[in-house]
Amino acid sequence: MAEQNNSEYSIVTSLQAEKRNLKLLYLRLTDSAPLIVARELGYFKRYGLNVELQRETSWATLRDKLIGGAADAAAMLAPMPLTVKQTLPHCEEALLTGLILSCNGNAITLSEKLVQQLNVPRGSTNGDLLGTALKTHIEHRKGKPPLKFASVYPFASHTLQLRHWLASAGISPDTDVQLLVLPPEQMVDHLRRGDIDGYCVGEPWNTLAVQKGIGVIATPCNRLMPAMPEKVLAVTASWHEQNPATHLALRAALLEACSWLNDGAQRRDTVGLLGRENYLNLPRETLTPSLDDRLSIRPGSPPTTNPGWHLFSNFQSDHGRPTEKKARELLSLCNEIAPINEEEAQVFRADLYQQTLDFLRNLNSHNTRTV
Repeated sequence: MAEQNNSEYSIVTSLQAEKRNLKLLYLRLTDSAPLIVARELGYFKRYGLNVELQRETSWATLRDKLIGGAADAAAMLAPMPLTVKQTLPHCEEALLTGLILSCNGNAITLSEKLVQQLNVPRGSTNGDLLGTALKTHIEHRKGKPPLKFASVYPFASHTLQLRHWLASAGISPDTDVQLLVLPPEQMVDHLRRGDIDGYCVGEPWNTLAVQKGIGVIATPCNRLMPAMPEKVLAVTASWHEQNPATHLALRAALLEACSWLNDGAQRRDTVGLLGRENYLNLPRETLTPSLDDRLSIRPGSPPTTNPGWHLFSNFQSDHGRPTEKKARELLSLCNEIAPINEEEAQVFRADLYQQTLDFLRNLNSHNTRTV
């Protein structure tokens, strides 16, 4: 491994990218901001890359296109590179990541109709109280069809967080309720139609349900599992081997974009970019709250603060480093759904993240000396 890393570093120090025209995949979520910022503010171009961003609807489609070679990289759910063998048992390709783009960003939302049946105080912002009331409600429903809750992918942080919240309230996620998988941007419509009773999804689809008067946010997930890795920059192992310098340039551009997003004022400036028709195509008032760490629990309720709803990677923290320890923690949670080989933790490449830091520090040091 050390020889491989040294070889890679010697190749990429001059950043002679093997491939400059790239396609990156993302979903219609607020935490896709680093990709959009990197493109619109010129971070990709700074490192000689011409990047096309392609929006997908579902995580399975995004995964399949990346593995099939229809794209070069993707902003992907953190557990997805770890669980390829479980979702695609015959797939011979592996995914890896050298950069965690963000942590947190999700929430659990219940239908307004269901919350009314739970008889909790209207102003309540206590996820534990709602969970306890939900358990009692389920017990009183014995003999009726189970309540339905949706997540976005079988092995997703959202699934892990939803299962954790249910289990903490004494509700079995396997026997007391029915868990479904839906694309993020379809959650609100399914909730409105009554097809599901609640969901766990990334922003802005929780805020939008509240604004439409059909949903109540039971809890933002950063209160359940703080700083849980959420999105990673994923590439196939074969693509990385063929394009190590390009991969470094990509990581450097996105890490700079992530760091830029850690300034609150700049986040607010980003809302206009995200809302454009070719990106998220959503109104400013729907995108702003979570980026501003504000949480509206229920229609008509005053907003409260929710620090750290989105944590984007930056140079000062270790949020962006994809360590084997973080991978094993995710695998431990995924193992509650299905057995997974712990060797998969090796696809979290802390060495590639360190390589990115070293490159950027050397570059900044050189720029300082030449001023």
